[in-house]
Amino acid sequence: MANFFWAFLLTMVLPVGCAQAQVAPAASDNASPQQAAAADDGLSPTRELRGKVSLVRGVVKRVDPVHDQLLIRSFGGGDLKIAFDPRTQLLPENASMHLTSIPVGSVVSVDTVIDGGKLFARTVRTGPSGSTAVELSGQVVRYDASKSELTLRDPISPENISLRVTAGTTVVNRGQPASPQALSAGMLVRVWFSPTEKAANNVEILAEPGSSFTFAGRIVAVDLRTHVLSLSNDTDQSLRELAFGSLDATSLHLLREGADVSIQAEFDGDHYNVRSVTLVSKSNP
Repeated sequence: MANFFWAFLLTMVLPVGCAQAQVAPAASDNASPQQAAAADDGLSPTRELRGKVSLVRGVVKRVDPVHDQLLIRSFGGGDLKIAFDPRTQLLPENASMHLTSIPVGSVVSVDTVIDGGKLFARTVRTGPSGSTAVELSGQVVRYDASKSELTLRDPISPENISLRVTAGTTVVNRGQPASPQALSAGMLVRVWFSPTEKAANNVEILAEPGSSFTFAGRIVAVDLRTHVLSLSNDTDQSLRELAFGSLDATSLHLLREGADVSIQAEFDGDHYNVRSVTLVSKSNP
């Protein structure tokens, strides 16, 4: 009777085990390399990165492979921690290159989304190697017209950078052609220049002290300790840091993460200072 019982039990268990053995390899065979890696560690998220995309452009200050984070010095000022994982795509695609091998000091453009409450990298684009022109966003220290020399404060370097302004240098102020004489201390500018000749090809004036700006978008983060908010700006798809130290209590109440707002701000030479906040109602698509 006992032998009959064990024989019956084996006939019930063996088919189930065989079926499981047959199914598992089939799922593995159809998985992509990224999905296979995620399945192997059992920890990597496999859901697709969704949500509103914001563009962050800046310079890599540190790559942290332990916490899977990029520390980016964004153009316009401010350090941002951006998380990444196997879902993050590195462009241009290079089989021999990984996010953790991006050299410090590289200029990158990062498409970010909010995932699990974190600012997360959806794609990271690096500039082509051997590029003849370098892009720099900084602040004008002075412009010496007699020497045709533009001196900039680079936010990621302890030393100022001096560039020659030549007859071929193009200067643009808010989309309008301008003269190099328009350059003055305190301005925020974006410059394209030749690193070998140290000559400016193009200079774009982004802001000058006393200028007023309108920003519209979604608030990503609010830091009540430093009185600085991060806004995903709809106009240029950038992440802006705005100071709100002088706001009244009513306006402060409107500053909350996830809120769609329109903000009037004034540039004082160091920061964009929020002057007024208006909530914007956005209908669902």
